[in-house]
Amino acid sequence: MRKYLNSELCLIWLDSFLGLEYKHKQTLYGLINGKADIKELLIKGKDYIVTEIGESEYSTLLNSANADYFHYVLEQLEIRGITAITVESDDYPESLLNIPQPPLVLYCKGNTDLLSANNFSIVGSRKSLPLSINVAISYSETLLENGFTLVTGIAEGVDSTVLETAVKKSKPAISVIAGGFDNIYPASNASLLNKVAEIGLVITEYPPEVKPMPFHFPIRNRIIAGLSKGTLIVSGAMKSGTLYTAEYAEEYGRDLFAVPYSVGVFSGEGCNDLIKRGAMLTDKPQDILEYYGVEKKDKIEVELTPEQKEIIALLRGGEMHVEKICSALNKRIFEITPVLAMLEINKIVVKNGTNFYGLARLDLEE
Repeated sequence: MRKYLNSELCLIWLDSFLGLEYKHKQTLYGLINGKADIKELLIKGKDYIVTEIGESEYSTLLNSANADYFHYVLEQLEIRGITAITVESDDYPESLLNIPQPPLVLYCKGNTDLLSANNFSIVGSRKSLPLSINVAISYSETLLENGFTLVTGIAEGVDSTVLETAVKKSKPAISVIAGGFDNIYPASNASLLNKVAEIGLVITEYPPEVKPMPFHFPIRNRIIAGLSKGTLIVSGAMKSGTLYTAEYAEEYGRDLFAVPYSVGVFSGEGCNDLIKRGAMLTDKPQDILEYYGVEKKDKIEVELTPEQKEIIALLRGGEMHVEKICSALNKRIFEITPVLAMLEINKIVVKNGTNFYGLARLDLEE
């Protein structure tokens, strides 16, 4: 269990009161941080505090200013495997400290070192064209292979595509969610988030019990933009929530990139408008690498055996079950299994599900 300083405990305690607004938590923290007896301070400051937050919330605070409640809050985090990082923590990311209204507490599952990694965000609309999804995959693969940690949300469409790409490549990514860990939305992506947490990081500014509300999502996007040195908008209509992330990136002085679209493509109108207003046009991943002075890593060349080439040729048509591969090549499973294993080791094929194989690289010669 993580050991928390008193200043951290104070913030975690305050943040557990869901009825308190951000500004009130800040005000109360200023009053009681570092003081020996919180309950005594609450009693002394009753008139002022009641004026700020109301009688009901004050009573809740006063009744919870005890060791048992502190222990309960920390125990609930530990049970859920959540680490809390506060604005008073040494490992709180500097990139967020410098934005207006930084999250007072970040609730994390996964590798918290990634909060200060070489972060770059990729976001886009839930209702994206297949072309946009392919663009998201292409940029994600390239940036992941060249040392970037990708930051995004969890929505269907571009966000989940970015995370799925990172998981398939066993590369870390950060997903910022808009509710507490007890209320993942959409629920269909809960298993994907678990995989992200295993190799990357999932964070939220909301205690576990909080259900995501519509207004949480645009507020959440400030964290995505704030954590990142740059942001790529893959797709988005003129009123897409994705554009909130772009606005935050501009406000924070982060680099903003957008993919251009043809006239009449509804889900790309927001991207075109961003480009008109100064976002950097990008139509290939290399643009971003060049902007940051990153030399693209060349693919490792592999000497392929005739059997490996035959399997690769089969998989160019799509993933196949091992039994179909054996049938097509007139081989038995014990003959094909070691060949597939070597292709997996060299990251040329990936195993998708139970004995289904697909190509991980498309740049190999016929």
